[in-house]
Amino acid sequence: MLPVENRLLEAKDFELVYRFGGSFSSEDIFLKIRENNLKKTRIGFSIGIKFSPKAVVRNRIKRQLREIVRKEIKNIKKGYDAVISVKKKTKKEFSSQELKNSLLEVLKKAKLI
Repeated sequence: MLPVENRLLEAKDFELVYRFGGSFSSEDIFLKIRENNLKKTRIGFSIGIKFSPKAVVRNRIKRQLREIVRKEIKNIKKGYDAVISVKKKTKKEFSSQELKNSLLEVLKKAKLI
């Protein structure tokens, strides 16, 4: 599980990232980032109902993304708030490796790794 200090939980924090953050994307993943004045990086996940109307599918994707971030958090630059979303596609299932590759690609584009 992602450590509590690395979780973006407050609605106001999500709103600040969406409003003032920069955006990056890969084929499957969309990332919004914003600098914070903290010595840690906080990451939130947002998987919309347009991706899948089934909560089971959305929650599975969130669990997979959280695990990938948990393993990579030591490599991610400190001092940022980030929101990770999955783009709506016809393909509803992703392998863990596909998600990992897409997430690492977008983190590299954002220069967080």
